[in-house]
Formats: sequence, C-alpha cells, structure tokens
Amino acid sequence: MKKIIISFIIIAIIVITAVVYCNNVYQSKLRELQKVNSDYESYYNVEVLGTDIISIINKTIDLNEKNEVAKNEKGEYQENDTNSIIITVKFKGKDDEEFIYRMENIARQGSIEFVKNFGAISFKCTNIEYHEKTKAVKSLFIEQM
Repeated sequence: MKKIIISFIIIAIIVITAVVYCNNVYQSKLRELQKVNSDYESYYNVEVLGTDIISIINKTIDLNEKNEVAKNEKGEYQENDTNSIIITVKFKGKDDEEFIYRMENIARQGSIEFVKNFGAISFKCTNIEYHEKTKAVKSLFIEQM
C-alpha cells in the first residue's frame, strides 16, 4: 500500500513540475512577444527621424535572421504566418512622386548612406499589421512626411 501511495505522489510531483515548467516557458514567450510588439507600436502615428527608421530596420532584419525567416530570390524576407516582420517605406520625390521600398533594399544601400540622405527627415508609421496566428507584429508601413 505504501508503494502505491509513494508512486502516486512521485507521479503527481512529476506532472505538476511539467505543467509549471510549460507554463513558465509560455509566459516567457508571451512577455517577449509583448515587448517586441510594444517596441514597434511605439512608432505608430508618431513622427520620427530617419535615424530612428534605420535603427528599426536594422533591428527588424536582426529579428528576422534570429527567427530564421526565409528569403526569396531577390533577398527579401518572405512573409510567414508566425514571426516574419516586413517594413515598407514610402518616400516622396520631386513633383509629388512616390517611391516605395522594402527594408532589405534600404539596408543594402547601407545605414550610413541612409542617415546621410534621410537622417534629418521626418517619417511616420501609418499602418501596423499583426499575424493572425501569433498576434505578433507582421508589417509596418512608414511614410516620409
């Protein structure tokens, strides 16, 4: 009888430990998701300088690399349903021309070149989209003001 009770207690401890561990892992991932989303949401409808834009582009590229987001033949990150983040920037040219570039194209030109040309220019994030499955930030659309 004692062996059955001890076995039951050991199994209960193992199950409780496994549940607590899984809950801690889930809570940790949830906090990380909320932190990343909060970082991106801080740019929404706020005018920032080009220096901030290149910083968020570099951060996003690092996150995509960390999350092993696949790239297409053009070297652009492919959207997935969990953790990809795409940034699109609309620039204004002369005579009301508009040019839309993805973050990879901007990064290829180099951070120093971007800061030199657009560092003091104002931009605003006008749209943020989220992945349906994970509720993580999926894309940002940023416009030159």
